Amino acid sequence: MGTSYPSYVRFEPRSQTPDFADGIGARVHDPLWFLARQWQMGEHQGENASTPVWLDYDVSSRPVQYPVPAFDPRVVPAEALVESETDDWWTMGRRLRAGAAIASARNLPDDASLRFADPPAPYEHFTGFVDGLALWRRRADLGLTDADFPATVPAETIPAWDASNLVYQQTPESAFTAPGLTLQVSGHRGGRMDWYSVDAVGAADPAVDHEARSAVPTRLEYPGAPLAGWWEIEDPAQDIGAYAPDSSHSATAIMTELYFSHSDEWFVFPVMGTAGSLLAIHDAAVQDSFGRNYASMDADGAGNLLWPGLLPPQDWTVFQTDGLAAEDLLLWHVAEIPLESGAVERVQFGLDDESNLLWAVERVVEGHQSRGWQAESPAARFNAGSPNGNKTQRRVYAYLPGDGAAPHWIPYDIDDLDQAGALIQRRLVDYSRQVPEPMPLPQSRVLSGGPEIHRINPSSMPGNGIEVERRWQLARDMNGLPVLWLQRQRRSLLAPPARRLRFDVVEPANYE
Repeated sequence: MGTSYPSYVRFEPRSQTPDFADGIGARVHDPLWFLARQWQMGEHQGENASTPVWLDYDVSSRPVQYPVPAFDPRVVPAEALVESETDDWWTMGRRLRAGAAIASARNLPDDASLRFADPPAPYEHFTGFVDGLALWRRRADLGLTDADFPATVPAETIPAWDASNLVYQQTPESAFTAPGLTLQVSGHRGGRMDWYSVDAVGAADPAVDHEARSAVPTRLEYPGAPLAGWWEIEDPAQDIGAYAPDSSHSATAIMTELYFSHSDEWFVFPVMGTAGSLLAIHDAAVQDSFGRNYASMDADGAGNLLWPGLLPPQDWTVFQTDGLAAEDLLLWHVAEIPLESGAVERVQFGLDDESNLLWAVERVVEGHQSRGWQAESPAARFNAGSPNGNKTQRRVYAYLPGDGAAPHWIPYDIDDLDQAGALIQRRLVDYSRQVPEPMPLPQSRVLSGGPEIHRINPSSMPGNGIEVERRWQLARDMNGLPVLWLQRQRRSLLAPPARRLRFDVVEPANYE
């Protein structure tokens, strides 16, 4: 069988001149062809025949308020108002200065709880010094007044940390407000706050003054955007799919298709607003390059709106907050890239199927890595010593009532008496000693439920576990003044912590 060689013929235009400038310039020499091309692209239908050149709109702004009048959300970052803890104004420097000033002026009792026991680095040198915060908390018992302290202690924010769900959850009494609305932070895990951090309850006050404004719309531009003209040569170095998140994400793929298919139909205009306010656009009127006007409230004889595209969509929007109208946009004054300290506390949580417990492990407490612990007068162990190692001797076994208890491991289990089925904090006991030794109580504030025993909602705990960190955050308010607070941030773990507890153990006996 013979071998066949397929061949193809391709027609290419041949320039009559060696100068390629005319071809690269893409000059149109046939007006009829150009009109036919415009008809083919649908440009004669007038859909893309004009461009918006002027916009008149009405806007309203409602200030966001905080229950404590001393704090203004238009000045103080929202994160500081929501995440602040009680007494977080008391930095180590203020605690030392206040303690030293009062100790030199008053006769204080010889009470170890009024002094630093194990201060974090780099304050180890101040072990045993008087703690000003301890004096402030017990000022009534010690006969101290506010005037005895060298500095004026400012007002406190309302703590929003929900110890049972390990998130920030405001109550209606501690929530932000706007005219006619309650803006309640719900399920905030720490970190940056924005419009999506709150849910609105109530009906907005319609008696808000509207302000008429004007603007010049401009074409939307973004990295990797295609050129607006049909006959412009694209820059091959621009690729919208190369910008995070990449094109492997379905949301980005949808938006990419939308941008490329309607790249020349997106226009933006500036709307000036004040941080810490609720902004809304009510009416809009557009004038195009042909002098035609389009108003958002224009309607036909039947009452149907002629230009619904000038109104915010009611079925779906990108920046709509639950409980707010589609035209409302919540503008927060946020802490942009605040300075943060090392972890003051780090506590990990995880469900342990083998032990049938929820473990809370204190990894960092008061800036220190969790360390071992030993009682002042520990009892002897049941099976003390070390293995003999002589395999020729007869094996001897020892009995242990229990094994596996360790400090900084705090167990939680279901409380049968709790109708909600909450996980209640327990305490390990070391049964490997001849006198049972209870493990120390939790030292971190994350595991403190206040005056009551700490409880955790089981539905707040994922299977892979979580980690809660406390860190100092330093930002600036709108006036340039520093704002310092302690933040708790919740993160997911790759794997939950687990520990093996054994009871009624028989193991090879050790020898002294």
